[in-house]
Amino acid sequence: MEDLLKIETDQAAEEILGEDAPSGLPYDIGRVRGLLEPLEESLKNTAPLSEWKKLYLGFDLGTTNTVLVALNELGEPVGAEMESSGSSVRDGVVVDYLAAINAMRKCLDRLTRRVGRELTGIGAAAYPPGISERTARVCANVVESLGFSCEGLYEEPTAASDALSMLDGAIVDIGGGTTGISILERGNVVYSADEPTGGTHMTLVLAGAQDIDFDKAEQMKRDIERHPHLVPMLRPTLEKMATIVKHHLKESGYYGKVPVLTVGGGAALPGAEEILSDTVGLPVYICPHPLMVTPAGIAARLWREKAPPVCG
Repeated sequence: MEDLLKIETDQAAEEILGEDAPSGLPYDIGRVRGLLEPLEESLKNTAPLSEWKKLYLGFDLGTTNTVLVALNELGEPVGAEMESSGSSVRDGVVVDYLAAINAMRKCLDRLTRRVGRELTGIGAAAYPPGISERTARVCANVVESLGFSCEGLYEEPTAASDALSMLDGAIVDIGGGTTGISILERGNVVYSADEPTGGTHMTLVLAGAQDIDFDKAEQMKRDIERHPHLVPMLRPTLEKMATIVKHHLKESGYYGKVPVLTVGGGAALPGAEEILSDTVGLPVYICPHPLMVTPAGIAARLWREKAPPVCG
């Protein structure tokens, strides 16, 4: 049965991506096209993607970006909003509570204007693996301070697995301050680790190489058209990230036993996949639309757990 599902997934990828589609993708390409792609596209427009009666909201308090994702009662995407986290979150942990609330409120305000009426529904949040329950609870407090019942609080890798329909594998989250790796078995985290070196380090490298300030370097890093010219400067940082991944795959005993997939915006650069794979010594896949994976997964898991069954 597992082999049949794998063949079907690969065939779907080939139909969608063409003859050059990679085989053995560790994620569900249907989820990418039906969930992540429309949500990322919605960042560029102001119209809702679907009608709705009740919203299932995923609140993602990231180190670099605060992202809000809304699904309707059928689990269909309604829209996504994104705001800079500023200095409110460090390594996935809320360090400035009021600033985190204000950043997410801006997302909520834009979503309200998008749908044209008051938002009604429930929310959920996520937290990095390995932090205390009390620290994780702060993420839920942010949701509730914004007027929504927080009915789900998930580890980030398990949320990502929901977005991708990926139950087994190593999910590498390249965030603003750290590179985290979580190994999943049947959708549960069995090993996790987190080390410094992330998107912020890339920005610092660019600032030094170009002799510009941090903000200008960050703008340069976010400019997709400039990405091909940035990779040579960022190669040492990407290799450092890959070294972290390789070390923990071996430390955990899972090296060569599970597929490796990166999420988060840190490695969404042309050529990064090859650099990471060469250094790890194994295929490393970069998930399409990586910024949407965790927030979409939060909303998707909330919907799966809390939406009433459809009668038909």
